[in-house]
Amino acid sequence: MGCDIHLMVEVKDRMTNQWTEYDVADGAIKFIGRNYNLFGILANVRNGFGFAHIDTGDAFIPISNPRGVPKDASKSYLSFVEYWGTDGHSHSFLNLDELQNFDWHGQKNKHRGFLSQEDYAEYKRTGEISECAVDIVGFYIRKISNKEMEAIINNKVIPDTKHSYYTPIEWEESYYESTAGFVDNVIPALEKIATDCSCRNEEVRIVFFFDN
Repeated sequence: MGCDIHLMVEVKDRMTNQWTEYDVADGAIKFIGRNYNLFGILANVRNGFGFAHIDTGDAFIPISNPRGVPKDASKSYLSFVEYWGTDGHSHSFLNLDELQNFDWHGQKNKHRGFLSQEDYAEYKRTGEISECAVDIVGFYIRKISNKEMEAIINNKVIPDTKHSYYTPIEWEESYYESTAGFVDNVIPALEKIATDCSCRNEEVRIVFFFDN
């Protein structure tokens, strides 16, 4: 089964010393989407593997392992957690300061997957990976080595047209490149919230959990 993130933004009221939910209108925060690379970085969730523990690459170094539901969480978030019950797992929280100071650009990670005949040919021409399957199975699916795939795309071997051919691939990306715009979209949106609320960075946080 797939895994998704459920997230709220909280800000700390200095007068009451309490955390309250911030009503987020920014779609970048509300709809982060399913990105297992990001989940691995935020809380060591689906880190290096996908559904059925299929290998997706080396594990990321997470900002933190799951910290649980914060004891001072807002009433809105506590109600949200209660609503999901045992269907929610790996509860955690991170403040803006932690997100800003994490080394998104300097750290790199290796990913693994499978490319189709067409996508592998494109990769050999451009050096770019546009579509990559975590794994591929089927009666007419054939997994072959890079050398065998290169023989096919270079017309040295005529493939059986009733089969679809896939070959393994490994590539390296920075944590920044692996997280589909999180650094460029979500962190600036949180920074704007901090500015609008006159909050310090440690007074703005995301509280979140995951489902399966």
